[in-house]
Amino acid sequence: MRAGGRNVTSFAYDLHRSVPADRWCVTYWDLVFLGQEVSSALGRGEIQPGPEDDTSRAYGPSIYTVNEQYIKPVTKEEGIFEFLAKVQHSWPWGLRTAWCCMLANPQNLDISFFLQSPKTSPFAIALQASEVMLVVPNRHQSVYARLWCAYEAYLAQEEGKTILIAHSSNLHQVVRALRWMALAAILGAAVGTCVANHATFSISNLAHLLVGTSLVIHNDAFRRVLHLLGAMMCWVHVVRVATHRSVHLFGVDEGPHALPSHVSRMLCACYWLMTSGTFCVMEVDRVNAKSAVSEAKDLRRNYQGSVQYATCSQEADIVSIRREIGHNVHRVDHAIHVLLTAGMSTPALRDIARSVDIEHAAFAELAGAAFLLGPFELVSVVLTFADLVHSRCIWGHVFLAGVSLLSRLMLFVWLARSHWDEQRFILKVMNKYLFVSILVWLGLMLSVRIGGLSMTSLYFLWLLTTDLCLLFMLSIALLGVRGLARLPCGWRVLQILFSRGDYARNALKACACNSCDSERELSDADRSSTGSSGSGWFSRSGSGL
Repeated sequence: MRAGGRNVTSFAYDLHRSVPADRWCVTYWDLVFLGQEVSSALGRGEIQPGPEDDTSRAYGPSIYTVNEQYIKPVTKEEGIFEFLAKVQHSWPWGLRTAWCCMLANPQNLDISFFLQSPKTSPFAIALQASEVMLVVPNRHQSVYARLWCAYEAYLAQEEGKTILIAHSSNLHQVVRALRWMALAAILGAAVGTCVANHATFSISNLAHLLVGTSLVIHNDAFRRVLHLLGAMMCWVHVVRVATHRSVHLFGVDEGPHALPSHVSRMLCACYWLMTSGTFCVMEVDRVNAKSAVSEAKDLRRNYQGSVQYATCSQEADIVSIRREIGHNVHRVDHAIHVLLTAGMSTPALRDIARSVDIEHAAFAELAGAAFLLGPFELVSVVLTFADLVHSRCIWGHVFLAGVSLLSRLMLFVWLARSHWDEQRFILKVMNKYLFVSILVWLGLMLSVRIGGLSMTSLYFLWLLTTDLCLLFMLSIALLGVRGLARLPCGWRVLQILFSRGDYARNALKACACNSCDSERELSDADRSSTGSSGSGWFSRSGSGL
């Protein structure tokens, strides 16, 4: 038996030597299978949770327990179901395989054989072949309290990798928030029935003002109230359209160039239904941002602000890892700081983080994109098409409407082809553009109401001003984070685009006062301090996580 055991062990070592470490990967469906197997083993009693284990579906027994009784111990912090849920939910789109230490390393062998040198360890080899690192927080302590995770952060910043934070599904919170939005819509429909025969011009403008305000404020509770009020006001208009024969698109009489009544009613109904949907998207954005903040808090738990305080169970590992990191501790700390602050750590974000507050920069806010391709573009397309059909075409309107549509399509194509951090940046640019567009809209509507501006002039001015803003926004998106940072006052513009609330207002004031010269360029030392960090690595082929 002993000889046989030695032969098996020798074969296992030879097998792991023959396969490059960056190929010791699992797929998404491997993780699904593992979750099913662990659940079945728990049900059969083959895995006996320890006294401190949480056996709920949300967390499950610790990975230590699962490794001891099912795989072999590597860690004793993360719950297995918590780990699986976060990795599966956050699996980067388009990537096929993941390298995970507890599943990649040979648990039944002496793993120290593979860890004789940190830079040639399976961790390091896999990270070099990866495209993105996924950090999986847990509710006990920050992964960066562990020295090996700190070393992964060092390697990531040296390789210029992108680091993302894994998070579990927040579907229950989203559904609960949307239920409240549905109640607000029902209340709005009831109010709309009561005011069906009254003018709703003020409600219309107030609904647009709520959209714009929610895009720029930071207070979570206030944003939620605005979304509920906005959904209610939208449904006031929807019911009014359904019960009132004469409905004007802009809340005022369009004059001799008015659309046919049935077209105007249909356009109004679609517009306010889409606007109501936009408020729902804004509420989902709010819930997602709140969940992301929670995950970042888990990643900060017991982290003392520097990897110099990270610990390791093996004294030999402590010596070798700290020797390799050397004097680069501050660079690793900077990469981790960017990850904890922005929710993502990329070379571009690390470049600008010393001059721009990048808090929550990685949050994907979809509301601006939804509104730009929804209600606003609907108005431009339908009005232009109606002009063509009724033979009263104004070619200037057609040209401007075409520029608007093509610019939006170009922007969304560029968005789809961009890197993770650039996608978030473009989405934030869209939100700020939407805020400016709403201000223009309200100003034009006030001119119609007070100054007697004709609807033809209103439509032309609306297309002209929004197209100019749209082309400016498209230019910013094409420049990207680094390109914009190189421009005069680029840091201030980036701060305005990334920020909400007081931060954005202060940056706007500073930009207006032309006080950005001192931060126009990063020093060479700042530029050299870019880096990344992480805990799990992904690739498109069979290598890396």
